[in-house]
Amino acid sequence: MIRHRFPCLVLSVPSLLWSAGCGPRPPAAAAAKPARGPESLTVFGERLLLYMEYPPLVRGVPARFLAHLTVLETGEPVRSGTATLEIGAARFAVDRPKREGLFLPEGSPPAPGEFEARLVVTSGQVEESLALGSIVIHASEGEADRAARSEQGQEPPDAVPFLMESQWKVKLLLAQAQGRTLSRRLVVPARAVPPEGRSAVVSPSMGGRLVAPPSGALPRTGERVAGGQTLGFVEPPLAAADLAQLHALELELDLKALEVLRASGEAEARLQFAERERERIGRLRAEGLSTQQALEQAEQNLAVSRTERDAAGRMKESLERVVANRAAGGGRPGAPLRLPLEAPVAGTVVEVLGVPGATVEGGAPVFRILDASRLWVEGRVSEFDVPLLRRSDGALARFAALPGRGFELKGPGGGPPYVGPEVDPSSRTLLLRYEIENSDGAVRPGMLADLLVSTGDREAPVAIPTGAVVMDQGLPTAYVMLEGELFQKRGLELGVKDGEWVEVVRGVERGERVATRGAYLVRLAALSPASFGPGHAH
Repeated sequence: MIRHRFPCLVLSVPSLLWSAGCGPRPPAAAAAKPARGPESLTVFGERLLLYMEYPPLVRGVPARFLAHLTVLETGEPVRSGTATLEIGAARFAVDRPKREGLFLPEGSPPAPGEFEARLVVTSGQVEESLALGSIVIHASEGEADRAARSEQGQEPPDAVPFLMESQWKVKLLLAQAQGRTLSRRLVVPARAVPPEGRSAVVSPSMGGRLVAPPSGALPRTGERVAGGQTLGFVEPPLAAADLAQLHALELELDLKALEVLRASGEAEARLQFAERERERIGRLRAEGLSTQQALEQAEQNLAVSRTERDAAGRMKESLERVVANRAAGGGRPGAPLRLPLEAPVAGTVVEVLGVPGATVEGGAPVFRILDASRLWVEGRVSEFDVPLLRRSDGALARFAALPGRGFELKGPGGGPPYVGPEVDPSSRTLLLRYEIENSDGAVRPGMLADLLVSTGDREAPVAIPTGAVVMDQGLPTAYVMLEGELFQKRGLELGVKDGEWVEVVRGVERGERVATRGAYLVRLAALSPASFGPGHAH
């Protein structure tokens, strides 16, 4: 909670200033009467920021409280709901804001004294009860005047008025300076690359005509393919002698097929006969009409028949695979020889360098496949910084093309990073490699990044978000909220920077609130206060 009383520091329209005691000069007849400046109160709750202005309170004198309410998480005004101000036993309630963010409880304090106060806010956006501390109600206006003179403060240096209305327009956010454990980080320029074994180029071993697979079309760019999937075929040109030999081989295959089918049928018939014979001998033996030797011989014949049937079945299966491959390569005797193009890895087709019917060279790329669900982030680190890498296994990657996102990294396989064994003689650097999960595909191979490699921790007594640091004439500054509509420009001395946080050696105290989102506009308000603080429109 922040209480301030500055001499007419908050600019307001005359009607408000008059009600708050800091308006146009009273008539000459009343010039001798001392003016009472407005009091203000700034309270940070868990979900709400309250900035309240009110005149010095006197028993029985009507007073209006200007309660500005901001949702801390979003920087937006409270747009609806009720607010009840409790001062001791007195209650001043309003059932809706006068306008977005502004509630105006009114009433006459019933008794003098010092009372605990709170403001209860109920809204669809947020609900909270804010403890306001003690509020003084004076017995008379003379007592209020004397208290005002004794409490009158001086305007702080480098003060920047910035009205709540302006804060709501830019959805200004605040952060509290706090102690934090920060990591010292080595910054290494890097880029994302596909890991070994996750990209492949598909080429034919022999040149020939490119033919579509049985599905009827070559895979397109962007299409997912499975490892081992047939992407297409290549028909190599064959000489007359090669064709004759091919026809002879096909004829031999057909004859072999007939022989295998005959042998399979015979083996199945012998097995059926052996099963019936074993069943017949078994019944006779049970009736004492056959010998044990005959039964054992029948069982042996049955076992042999089963073995022959199984061997014939395996030969038939092998033949069926050969026939199926021949069907995929043409489907008829004498068809051209077709060499399959198979995907060696699962992934996405990123390039297709051929159309059905076109001639492709042996060894020339036809398809390029990439699996980018996991990537390597590689940079080169100075040989003098290599000892620092032993202090941490992890790192953080920030990509220029993905502002606001950070990626936690580990070495390949989840272990320590890979550090190349050789120093490049020209750059005096070694290869440094981390691995990144990329299931959403946000990172693309080739993207540039900064590797932030942790090299040790530091306990920073005061740290603020990096978004609160604004460069002013080349020097780091921050804008600290003194009260709801008043900031103070502070020059900073910074220490260790760790991702979104930076250590403040000098300039901001622990517990103070600094502007983050919208901080640059507060700087503009400091340069042109008339543009950002012309007054309220209550």
